[in-house]
Amino acid sequence: MKKSIVLLGLVMCSFIGYGQNQIKILPTENQIVLGPFAGSRDLAFGVQNILEEILQDKGYDLFPNAETSIKIELLYFDVIKNNIQIAAFGKQIDITQIIARASLYKNGKKKKQVTAKGQAKSISTATLIIDEGGKFSQANVSTAIKKLCEQLVEKLKIK
Repeated sequence: MKKSIVLLGLVMCSFIGYGQNQIKILPTENQIVLGPFAGSRDLAFGVQNILEEILQDKGYDLFPNAETSIKIELLYFDVIKNNIQIAAFGKQIDITQIIARASLYKNGKKKKQVTAKGQAKSISTATLIIDEGGKFSQANVSTAIKKLCEQLVEKLKIK
């Protein structure tokens, strides 16, 4: 009889411990109003995917009925370009910046809200400059989003 009670207690404790690392990610909202990524669903979807990876790497289980949830709102996205050209020598610096706000909810109530900025820098030098037409570097965008999501998760201090 004692063994059954102890076994039942251990099973119950494992369920309690398991539920503490469950989290739900609410749909990401793109609130960017200017630029090529204003209202972009692809950017919001990309942020959500990277956030899922980061949370899983930190030991959280994504669960649609979790008591704890995170919501991301994209606020700003831009690429700052700086070009220097002296005769045939040129240097181009592109800084991709993205700013977002994250809210942490427990049982449907907002517990904490933080804002963070992720950025990635690309520097290229050449003796002949070839214009790429102002396109965004997908690698820089992905790097900036990953840095942004890591900062948001760290600042929220999810427990």
